[in-house]
Formats: sequence, C-alpha cells, structure tokens
Amino acid sequence: MRSRLASRIVCPFCGYGCSIYINKENGSAYGYGCFKGSLITNLTSPSNRVLYPYVRRGDIFSEATWNSVLNDIATELRKIVKVYGGSSIAFIGCSQCSNEENYLIQKLARFLGSNNIDNCARLCHAISVDVLAKSLGFGAQTNPFSDLLYSKAILIIGYNPVATHPPLAALILEAKKRGAKIIVIDVRRSETAELADIFIQIGRPGEDYKLLLCMANIIISSGLYNKRFVHQMTEGFEGFYQIAKRYDISKCRELGVESSLVEEVAREFASAGCGSILWGMGITQHVTAKNNVSAIVNLALLLGYIGRRGCGLYPVRGQSNVQGACDMGALPNYLPGYVRVDDEYKKRLFQDAWNIDNIPSEPGYTSIEIFEKALKGDIRALFIIGENPVLSHPNSTMVRKALQNIELVVVHEIRWSETTQYADYVLPVATRLEKEGSYTNSERRVQWSYKILDPPGKVLPDWVIVEQLGRMIGLDSWREYGSVEDITIEISSVVPIYRGITPQKLKENENGVIWPCENGECTSRLYQNRFETPLGKAIFSRITDKEEDDKREYLILTTYRSSLCYNTSLCIDKNIDIAIINRFDAKAIGIDDGDVIEIETECGKEIFYAKTNDKVPRGVVAIPWHRKANMVTCTKRGSDNGSYTQPLKSIRITNIKIVQKKKAIK
Repeated sequence: MRSRLASRIVCPFCGYGCSIYINKENGSAYGYGCFKGSLITNLTSPSNRVLYPYVRRGDIFSEATWNSVLNDIATELRKIVKVYGGSSIAFIGCSQCSNEENYLIQKLARFLGSNNIDNCARLCHAISVDVLAKSLGFGAQTNPFSDLLYSKAILIIGYNPVATHPPLAALILEAKKRGAKIIVIDVRRSETAELADIFIQIGRPGEDYKLLLCMANIIISSGLYNKRFVHQMTEGFEGFYQIAKRYDISKCRELGVESSLVEEVAREFASAGCGSILWGMGITQHVTAKNNVSAIVNLALLLGYIGRRGCGLYPVRGQSNVQGACDMGALPNYLPGYVRVDDEYKKRLFQDAWNIDNIPSEPGYTSIEIFEKALKGDIRALFIIGENPVLSHPNSTMVRKALQNIELVVVHEIRWSETTQYADYVLPVATRLEKEGSYTNSERRVQWSYKILDPPGKVLPDWVIVEQLGRMIGLDSWREYGSVEDITIEISSVVPIYRGITPQKLKENENGVIWPCENGECTSRLYQNRFETPLGKAIFSRITDKEEDDKREYLILTTYRSSLCYNTSLCIDKNIDIAIINRFDAKAIGIDDGDVIEIETECGKEIFYAKTNDKVPRGVVAIPWHRKANMVTCTKRGSDNGSYTQPLKSIRITNIKIVQKKKAIK
C-alpha cells in the first residue's frame, strides 16, 4: 500500500502507462517498470531548463512577461488570419501533453479555421490509426495488455518491446511461460528476437506485407482460416483473396526467407486458435506502411483473432500520451473521438457544442506536409508544442529551412533544444510532475496524473497558455476554464468515446478507466459483438499489389531504437552513433569494427562508427534513430498515394566510405 506522503503520476515515457509514486518529502520515486522511469526526477533538473517566456530580438532571445508575449502572439495571429486565412496556421500537438492540453490545442486550431493540426503519431502509428479506424471502427489497440497472457501465439513484427516497452516484454515472457508460442519477424536480430520460439529475419525492409500475404495464402489454401467469422463478421474477403493467392511461397524466397519457415509460422499461428499481433515502427515507417498495416489487420480478420480474450491487435504506442493526442483530435483528418472532418453530421455536434461554424471540411496538412508547405510559403504561423522536429522529423535540413521561412514560430518547451533556436517565441511549460491532467496509454486506459511540485520561474502548464491565448486573440465563444478539471468535464460531455470519464471517476479509480464507456460501463476489449462500421462488419483493407523489378544490388538504410535512449530527449547510450553492417558486406567494402564511416543517401550524409556483425542481413545497414538518423532520411508519398509517411527504414544508400580507421568498439 502506498504511503500518504507519496503522490502518483503517469510515467512520461513509453505508452505502457506505468504509475510512478513520488515521495513528497525526499523526492524518491518507486513503482516504475524500467530504468527510464527511474529517471523521472531528471525532468525537473534546472540544466538547460526554459524558466521564462522569451522573444527573439535579432539573434538573441530576451526575457519577457507573459502578458506581453501572449499579446504579441495574439496580434500577429489575427493579422495572419485576416490576410492569409486560417489554413495558413498550423499546430504540432504533443504526446507528452495531457488529454486536456491536446484537446485545447486542436480546439484552438479549429476556432482559427485550421485543420492543420498533427502530433508525433505521424512519425509512428498514424497509418495504423487510419487503417484500424476504416477497417474496424476505432484507431486504437483492441485489447488490454493483460489479454496477452491468454494468447496461444503472439506474433511480433517490426517491433522490439524488450528495448522500448520493458514491462510489456516481461508480460510477453510470462505468456511464453504459460505456453504461448512467440514468433518474431524483423530485419534486425533484436533483443526480442533472441527470446522468440521462431524468428524470421526478413531481408528487404518495408516488404513485410509480402511475407504476411504468403502466410495468408497458405492459411486460406489449407483451409485454416475462420470461415464462419469471415462470412458473418467481415466484408471484402474475396478482394483480399484475389491479392493473397498471387503470393505463393516463391515470393517469400525473394525476401530471403526459407519457404519451410514461412509455412511453419503460418500453420503455427493459424492453428493456435487465439493469437495476438504486435507491431511498431518497423512496419509503419515506410512508403509501404499502408500495405503492411492492412496485411496485419487482414490476417487477424482471416483468423477471427479479434474481440476475444487473448486475440487482439496491438499497435503499441511509443510515447506516453500519443494515444490520447489522437483521441483528442490532434490530427488533420479527425476531430476528437475519431470523427472525420468531412462527416458533416457528426462535425455539427462539435460545432454546436463549441458554438462555432467554421471547422473546414477538408483534411489539414500532416506534420510532414506542414514543413513542406512552409517551404513554399503556405504556412505563415506554426505552434510546436513539446516536440523537437529538427531532430525527430525526417530530412532535418529541410525542416530547418522550413522553420526559417515561417513568419511566426512559437515553441512550447521544457528545455532549450535544437528546435527552439528557430523560434520567435519560446514559452516555458510545466513537466509531468508540475501539473495535473489525464493521460491515455496504448491500451486506451485513461489515468489521472497528480501535481507534485510547483513549477519554477514563470513556468505554466500548456493548457493555461493555450486558454489565455484563445482569450487574447478575442475568439468568439472561446471558453474560459478555471481548472484542468473543467476541460476534462467538457471532454467527457462532447467526445463520445470518453463519455462519462470525469475527473471524479478517474481519481476514484487508481488503475484508470478504459474507453469507450457507455451507460457507466467501460469496455476493455473492443468488437466483442460488432464492429464500429456502418454495417457492423469489419472490412478487409485493400492492398496495393505492385510488382517492382528491383534486384536490390545496393545497401538499404534502416533504423532502430536503442534501449538506453528515449526519443531525442534522453540518451545514455555511449554507442549511439554507430552503424551496424553485416560482416560480409563490411568485408567487401573494407570496413572493420570501429572504423569512422560516412553514409550518404539522396537526403544527406552523416558520420558513424561501424559495427560489424550478423544482426542485420546482407544488404542492410542499421542505425539508431535518436540523434543523426534524420540527417540521412527524407519523405516520400506512400505507394497508395495516401498520407505522407517517412520511409525512414528503407532508404537507399548512395555511397558509403571509410573516413578513418579505428579500434574495434564493444
């Protein structure tokens, strides 16, 4: 039982959503599930902390008052909207912000007549949100994490939970002890791959969907699919089958995978009777992302692995509130609760609740497109809340140029960063320990996080800044909020999937409340009786079947997360600037362990230390993404001509050369 001296916060790191208890007397922390959580108190460290509002004057930042800064920003915004319209303004929300803060950020965007609002999901699971929403009804994980203990088979593809979500990895290990077969498919032999019963190392990054289609072909032709479920609960099976039957076992051999191994995995997973699929950036950060996610969802539908305990889909969230940011409508094509902006009937419910009538029907720009449009002069004002796109977005060089081309750049940030140097205004914001609010983890669990410390200097919570700015702009019908709880109450009344999730309910339930809630009852497992689609049936997603004549006689760059780093803000990995190269490729080029090498792509070039081993297949080079990766990555439109994604994990290396010979590194 926790001490009365301790107060609970939701861990600000990964999307697993651990509760951390902080002793108010001595500042010690306990309850965290991994080493990252143990570093929680470092968030409030004065090192490099932004403590006051700053305004740029030439090349120098000068301290200013809140009133003058917000008044100046409001004045500039009014001018920009009057001359260029609301579509010239953009916002990048924050997965570190609370639900209430993201709700207000997107609300301000819509009040200004802009759908140009996005969050870091664009760089990870935005395509998962879109495919899941269209196919099943909600853009979210279908089952609670605890359901994995009842899975008979767990398929982990393009994802390394041992490094990114240690508490979840422990749960998977427990499931294995209970008899679950663990199957891992990845390009790199990761820490998770070492724990697998079966590991398939795919030789061509981004082409996972072809392997999944081969599995589907085997399952269908062997009569192992769930005919009753497919007939009664889905539509579009025939169209999917027409694609799947083209992928015979020879297609898998082209990916460098043994036919017998693919057949073993297909039969093992299908015959389990109840299985779960987990995936991450190895699936979504490609131009083929839609095909990859669609193939995953279709495989689950084929087997009926949805809506039951132990059967589910897990697009595991990398940051603590990226699920909540999406739920709150910090997306260019969705309002809160995944209401499409072009759904005139449902959109009217929000317009009536907010007493406005100017929410555009056209989807806004994604965060990738925002910077591309800024280069062309189409974005005149940009708010960046708690993100560091200079490091985190693909094509860092382009992002820098875009920021320099925007008239008004406002950055909400805890510490000075690579992005704040391009701001016109830098606004100091509270850390997780210095404010209250609710956060939604990857399994849709909404939890209340308590304020433990008073903010230093002139630091304010993001919601206070946004609320005051809305009033200073003079927006008609903009509401004044007296507390963060006032925003939570509004969310519970206007966002259908959060209906009834009030501050009182969250504070009474220490383990949180899982959405959706209806008539006071909340559902931890989605789609038990029907799907949230017009006909109540799941829809097999369309897969673009495009043959490519590509022999891949060149090196492909891929990325991975280090277990000792968290995004761009926390890293204790001394070998973060390494490039892992297959030892046979390295020998052919003349590269030895520890050599300083230069990797060049069509997007740029950067220096790394070579590490040679067999953890990546021939033809692939892997680098951690946390620091230098986005100097050598850029963006391309997906193969389905849909939303922009970052093909971060399948960039062609145009040149690789030795800069300096070094000793071997550990």
